[in-house]
Amino acid sequence: MPQRPRGIEFGPDGKRLFVALSDPQKTVQTSGDAIVSIDVASGRIDGVFPAGSDPERFAITPDGKRIYAANEDGSWTSATDIGTRKVVATLIVGIEPEGVAISPDGRWVYVTAETSNSVSVIDARANKVVANFLVDVRPRAVAFSPDGKRAYVTAEIGGTLSVIDTRTRSVTHLIPLEGRQGKPVGLAVAPDGKSIYVANGTANVISVVDAARNAVVGRIPVGRRPWGIAVSPDGRTVYCADGLSDAIRVIDVQSRRVTATVKVGRQPWGVAVSP
Repeated sequence: MPQRPRGIEFGPDGKRLFVALSDPQKTVQTSGDAIVSIDVASGRIDGVFPAGSDPERFAITPDGKRIYAANEDGSWTSATDIGTRKVVATLIVGIEPEGVAISPDGRWVYVTAETSNSVSVIDARANKVVANFLVDVRPRAVAFSPDGKRAYVTAEIGGTLSVIDTRTRSVTHLIPLEGRQGKPVGLAVAPDGKSIYVANGTANVISVVDAARNAVVGRIPVGRRPWGIAVSPDGRTVYCADGLSDAIRVIDVQSRRVTATVKVGRQPWGVAVSP
């Protein structure tokens, strides 16, 4: 049975790479639905973890003990214990969940839902949904600031980046991107928290957002249909997956220019950088 790889993340120690796989069967969990881990040193799969039906994006807790995965074809999020390789909780969230991020302290899990235009907040200690709030139309990715005081959510149809106060769990700013026509999806926050980088799928550019000003301060042309995006640990380099160019773009942050293009497989969806 063919499987579709999508979400991709390194474990906290950088020794394992995790990839979400899903099969074509909707709302039914099969052996084709899983998150696999790859040993970086050997390049071999060393673990298979159940993560509900159709896992798409996911996040790993800072202590490396648990995976939270958005089950896109349902309205729930699966929490998987990495040590026992078992699903320990299935949590009802918004409709068609996609983006997942965990706060730097490991306490809170944010899950976006494309159809209900919402974000669900999960208490990772209790494994319980404790809040839901609305954002702009068709939210996709979500990321926290390094201090955990803010979260950011892209809205593909709304064409915006929402800035969220994590204390009040409310949207404080709505930043338009590419005249609201760029269909933003992936985003990444710089390690120092000063910049946010957003991939605009139909505009073929990366927006650079100043976190202090809550404003776009730059745009970087890339290839066709940029989706996934990641920032190096030192903050000097941004990597972007150009889905329709079959390539990864390497961007120098200081000059805001593409410095290299790496050809990869067909329609790359995501990109991750080792911590």
